[in-house]
Order: sequence, then C-alpha cells, then structure tokens
Amino acid sequence: MPYIEASFFEERFQDEEFSAQMVEAITQAVTSVIGEAGTDSTVILHGVPRSQWGHGGKLMG
Repeated sequence: MPYIEASFFEERFQDEEFSAQMVEAITQAVTSVIGEAGTDSTVILHGVPRSQWGHGGKLMG
C-alpha cells in the first residue's frame, strides 16, 4: 500500500474542495504508474504557513 505525504501552503486549504481533489489526483497519478495497487494509497496532506517555507536559501514569507 503506497503512503504519500504532500505539503502545500496552508492557504490552499481555504478552498473547501482542494483536499478532496488533491487526494483523488495524487491517487490517480500513483495508480497510473504502479497499477491497481495505487488505488489502495494513503495520502496525507499538510498545510504549512508560507513563513515556514524556504527556497534558494531564503524564507518565502
């Protein structure tokens, strides 16, 4: 059973449909690569404040 964790800027979760759409899309992507075993995926979504993301050695804040 695949176990997938994905992190997003927390404001993405303001859209009430985001989580359901993302879980479905990630599951479909995994299934397209590994086959039917992907349909049994566990997907964990994390919302992280933008102030805690860094890119290129700097906070994105």
